[in-house]
Amino acid sequence: MLKAQKVFWGWVGFCLLGAVLTGAAESWAVTETKSTKARASKASTWAEHRQAMRAVCDDLSVQVVALPSGTILWENQAHKPLVPASLTKLLTSYAALKVLGPDYRFRTEIWAECKPVQGVVSGSLWIKGYGDPFLIPERIWILAQKVRSQGIEKVLGGIYVDDSAFDPPLEHLCLDNRCDRPHNPLISATAFNNNTVSVEIVPGKAGPAAPNLRTFPPTDYVVFCQAWQAQAKNPRVGLESLGVGDDGRETFRVYGKKPGEAFLPAEYRMNIQDPQRFAALTFRRALKDAGTEVQSADAGSRPLPPQAFLVYRFESPPLSDVLYGLNRYSNNFMAEMMLRVLGFHVYGPPGSLAKGCRAVENVLVGLGIPTAEAILDSGSGLTRSTRVSAATFNAVLMAAHRDWGVGPEFLASLARSGEEGTLRKRMKACAADYTIRGKTGTLKDVVSFSGYIGNLFGTAYAVTVIMNGVAAPWKAREALDAFVTDIPRLAAAKGP
Repeated sequence: MLKAQKVFWGWVGFCLLGAVLTGAAESWAVTETKSTKARASKASTWAEHRQAMRAVCDDLSVQVVALPSGTILWENQAHKPLVPASLTKLLTSYAALKVLGPDYRFRTEIWAECKPVQGVVSGSLWIKGYGDPFLIPERIWILAQKVRSQGIEKVLGGIYVDDSAFDPPLEHLCLDNRCDRPHNPLISATAFNNNTVSVEIVPGKAGPAAPNLRTFPPTDYVVFCQAWQAQAKNPRVGLESLGVGDDGRETFRVYGKKPGEAFLPAEYRMNIQDPQRFAALTFRRALKDAGTEVQSADAGSRPLPPQAFLVYRFESPPLSDVLYGLNRYSNNFMAEMMLRVLGFHVYGPPGSLAKGCRAVENVLVGLGIPTAEAILDSGSGLTRSTRVSAATFNAVLMAAHRDWGVGPEFLASLARSGEEGTLRKRMKACAADYTIRGKTGTLKDVVSFSGYIGNLFGTAYAVTVIMNGVAAPWKAREALDAFVTDIPRLAAAKGP
């Protein structure tokens, strides 16, 4: 299962790469040329690195500590809260591990309007979600198979979704003008495929001149409108939603110049506008494939009736596995789902943004972090009103490092320099025997990093850098990477 998840998250990382590079979401793709420039940084002291970073930002919060002692090696405005961007996910992840536990499993329930009789449900089926962020297509298929395994061969009614576990039932977070892109997530308690659909363009029977369109996951929710332009100036394919029609299906318009054979298959990922109906119609298709006939075409959002019969309770992989994709690929959707589940668990249903933020803040207070240094209104960092200090993130890194109950899972979720995830092409210039594991953060004018530097000989450091007021993000990343990769040498050197 873990191997399959790694393959899936590799696919997610690839699919999100284009959206990420807009600067509104997490940015992890740095060219080899820029990495080489970072290695060539002439800064040789703490002060010179500070000067290099301040030259590319308006405000800076930095702290470097030795582990496990917590001795501060160097800092700059370490207790000043700044906009941290996606570093916020570290706080959400740590709080979830501490409160819910690494083995916590998110659940999704299937209910029937009445108890099946001889394989037939005379009424409708309901999907009641509780914030599972990992209802990916293969697990939707498994869920349908599990319903069929309960002996249900026919459903006379329709398929409905009850999203009352979250308040409000549907939220759309959008920080830029690309609200249809997956980095601006749609949040609902029942969320199939991150409330997104992938449109695949594949060669048709007549070849690439007549491409076919299909969706992943397979669903009856989507309708296509093809508007290919033979003389299009821009060779790129465009995809846009025309909205949900009277029939409850969403139309996606595909336009631009038809891609040539060398560019097929091609894939584009979009948010959908009606998550409840999308989930209902997608599950209806999955049930049909599993051998369960749903006779009524009715589908959408409807409260679960009090007399309903529980058919099956479906559980996600453990939280420790889910964190692999959340932090390594900086998934905004998963972080926001987890925050609301945390609020649900601590303060009771329904889960909400406010409850989730309060639950995280309580965990931070337990670490001795002043409330003024962690002002939260997000689980993912997709906001400009969250403010957190570098010292706060280092306190969490130190606490996780000392805690064998959650530390290994927390560390394993982080990206690794030169490997997969958001550090795949970054921070390769560190000393040969040191490894960097951490979380990156990027908004249009924010560049940040928080994580560990360590080697097999037991030397380790925790470092957090938050840069605000950034005009050129790639220059800020160069200065940040040069500083972080130089920390082992700086720590070993004498003097300021």
